Amino acid sequence: MSKELVIEQEKKKSSWFRSKEKTERSKYLGPVVAIGVAGLIAFASISYFNKNYIYTDTVSKNIFVEGIDISGMTKEEALGAVTSKYTPQNIGLSFEENSFTISPEDIGLEYNVEEVVDNAYNYTKSESYFNNVGAVIGLINNEKQFSIKSSYDEAKLSTSIENISNEINKTMSDAEVSISSSGGISVTPAVVGKEVDIAANKEAIYEMIEKKSFGDLNLVVNKKEPNITTAQAQSVNKLLAEHTTRYTLNPVGRATNIALSAKSTSDILLMPGEEFSYNNLTGLRTKSNGYKDAGIIVNGKLEQGPGGGVCQTSTTLYNAVLFSGLKVTDTQNHSIASNYAPLGQDAMVSDGYSDLRFSNPYDHPVYIKNVIGNGTVTSRVYGNSADVKNISIKVDRFTEGGLAATKTYRQYLDSNGNIIDTEYIAKSVYKKV
Repeated sequence: MSKELVIEQEKKKSSWFRSKEKTERSKYLGPVVAIGVAGLIAFASISYFNKNYIYTDTVSKNIFVEGIDISGMTKEEALGAVTSKYTPQNIGLSFEENSFTISPEDIGLEYNVEEVVDNAYNYTKSESYFNNVGAVIGLINNEKQFSIKSSYDEAKLSTSIENISNEINKTMSDAEVSISSSGGISVTPAVVGKEVDIAANKEAIYEMIEKKSFGDLNLVVNKKEPNITTAQAQSVNKLLAEHTTRYTLNPVGRATNIALSAKSTSDILLMPGEEFSYNNLTGLRTKSNGYKDAGIIVNGKLEQGPGGGVCQTSTTLYNAVLFSGLKVTDTQNHSIASNYAPLGQDAMVSDGYSDLRFSNPYDHPVYIKNVIGNGTVTSRVYGNSADVKNISIKVDRFTEGGLAATKTYRQYLDSNGNIIDTEYIAKSVYKKV
């Protein structure tokens, strides 16, 4: 073979190998390039992701604090946006004409705004990269809400409300009537009881704090209405009836007992339907209660004993009751006729045995007033001018079993003195007249 032919063949062989090698390189170069490009894209994407979602100085997308969208804000901007809406405010409290203010400082009220904004800001900025990636991905189609919590000093809140209570609370008191010995009438107005409901008001304030919505509250105040109103007390404006009896100032014991019993049964306001009991007011007529020995009737005989003379007070009052139109519910006559009252118009009282009781039939209160003079005892019944009655007392005398007896009636008269109604009061029987 000629040298030229050999060289030619070698050239062809070398060219074939080069072509094959190039083909082989091309076979593997495509995937490598593709992988490289993909890597570059991934790197670029991750860099973009990190730059725009992870390693930023702003809050991630779709993050809210109490409904405020703070997405894309710096921490300072987010703090300002939330603080402008959620800062504790003064709490206004009012009752009738009284106004009060509880400031956040008064009760140590705070909202954890800084803590919440910090948590919201760092939601996608934790130490774990993969947690951050997961958080960002989760925010693509979902919102993340952060809530603000409040804190306050319970003891300071209680103190604040108690201080307000001290300015509002009032003890209920009934209206009072006072009538002097000369007949002057004065009225002390009633006071409506008021008590601030501390528990209810604390609950209302707590609800306001939790709702983060401040404003004015009407204080919850419990009221206690008086049993006797000012209007009722003022309705006592007229003397309905009075009666006077006389006694000697000696013996002193009897005069003392009359004065003591008159005092204990005086200045009594009797409300509509209410009953008066002479014995309940005087208590037991004993020496320990200040009563002296004086003449008392025991089994039809006059003896010395504590409380002698109190029946003259009860009799005097009984006659004022008869002429005032009050309803007599319990009365008992003496066994011996009295020298200070007509037959059928005396009222004997005895511990555990007999009492003088009467009730108020009117729509207005009545007031019982006893006045001790120089040897006189006077009982007066005051009431409303609409309840003044024109009354006469009729006593029918008769004999029963050989004893003197009476039946007592109350007669109601018109302006001309004509009888328009008669009311039976009581029957009395006397062993000795």
